[in-house]
Amino acid sequence: MAIFIWKINPIMELPKLSFYKKYNLILKAIIAGGILGLLYTAITDSDSENIGLKLVLGLIIGISFGFVIVTFEKHFTYLNQYSFVKAMLLKAVIYSISILIFLLFFVVLFTSILEHIALEEAFKQYISKRLVGDFIFSLGASVFLILFLEISSLLSAGFFYNYFTGKYHRSIQEERIFMFVDVKSSTTLAEQLGDILYSSLLQDLFSHFTDGILASRAEIYQYAGDEIILTWKSATGIKENRCLCCFYMLKKSIKKREDYYLKTYQIVPKFKAGMHIGNAVTTWVGKVKKEIVYHGDLLNTTSRIQCKCNELNHDFVISESMKNALVEDQSIQYVRQGEIELRGKAKPLQLFTVDFKI
Repeated sequence: MAIFIWKINPIMELPKLSFYKKYNLILKAIIAGGILGLLYTAITDSDSENIGLKLVLGLIIGISFGFVIVTFEKHFTYLNQYSFVKAMLLKAVIYSISILIFLLFFVVLFTSILEHIALEEAFKQYISKRLVGDFIFSLGASVFLILFLEISSLLSAGFFYNYFTGKYHRSIQEERIFMFVDVKSSTTLAEQLGDILYSSLLQDLFSHFTDGILASRAEIYQYAGDEIILTWKSATGIKENRCLCCFYMLKKSIKKREDYYLKTYQIVPKFKAGMHIGNAVTTWVGKVKKEIVYHGDLLNTTSRIQCKCNELNHDFVISESMKNALVEDQSIQYVRQGEIELRGKAKPLQLFTVDFKI
């Protein structure tokens, strides 16, 4: 058994969560809200004077819409216990009232300034002429933004870009990295906790993985039961050893929440992972449900590598080709496990376990 310790960087630098990735949802909501605000002004004040200034007002109001809604979305998560339609209607009413307050403030203030009338007179004009229409608009805007945010969370970041540009409408072979992350002793945990509580544990676990996944620029390919499959284009994953750091950050995210898991589930979940690099065919499939999928031996091999974690008594195992592709780093220790035969593979594969000296 050989041990390899890289001797270049004294301390492994973990990838940082970019500003866009961290505030992605907020930025999307603000942009969508800004567009709605411009439409609102174009429809309600198209024939009025000072249309340019009022368009600026509409943009400010729209951005406020987006900011208010995304803020409420983060704090009204308890409404998600209801059915989607019921939760959406409850949120829409709450958000509409909030948006209406913004409209009332901005429109009355700007009307008073532009038309040189008292605030009281501007308020009366708003109530008599625009209150009902603005409430209907705010209700529609709320429903639109709620659906927009929901769809954004369901689809991967590059889904619309890849779809509309037709990038994968024809099969493309590309070099990719895959990492299969699986919960340890999942059957035993499911029996101990029961199906409902175990499902809740998986929801928490995958949710707590979010920052590590975003910071490492990983794409979530699939959730498969108690397993999550991550992938990178090779250049993206190898840069700064992001794919390798991802596993460390996932472990770290659970470590700092040990007290929560012990209090909620009386256990701290553990997981294992296998990682491999190679060529995969990327393409769109399906008519009823369209999806980008990856075909090829790469996925099967990565899955087999992950299955060797128990046999090697280690939670992170990678292939030799993966190790050779990574940037040298003193903080990472690789231990050669020799040539291992993998189920379904004609030739044995050289595998390495990975430890982080941080």
